[in-house]
Amino acid sequence: MTAVAAAVLVGVNATSASAGTGQLFALKINNFRDWGNFEQDPYQDIPGDSIRACDGDADGWGVTAYLDSNNNGVFDRTATTSGHPAGYCSAWVGGNITEGATVTLKVCNTKSGYTPKNCKQEDYTA
Repeated sequence: MTAVAAAVLVGVNATSASAGTGQLFALKINNFRDWGNFEQDPYQDIPGDSIRACDGDADGWGVTAYLDSNNNGVFDRTATTSGHPAGYCSAWVGGNITEGATVTLKVCNTKSGYTPKNCKQEDYTA
């Protein structure tokens, strides 16, 4: 999938999927202006089991995507737009996740010295 496909999914509520489908999930926040993605399987230049954060709103807040890949309540992978202007998506941050595992993606607006806001969290089967 390309960035165009990600933009299409921003307004869609995420759902669970079976392993091997290559699905790209998006969690939208901040009235659909910012989002985080979880890419389940490798696709073109996107590594599988990876996340990224995208900041589409020039409001002074970045976006951070957090992934709990061990289903233990601890977010062990992050991607952030911190330090970049709006209109930026972070690099994909990946690492192998056991097939069939439940993972949790959380996406928030973040800014140094402030509590994260507009957070949304969803669970998926990877």
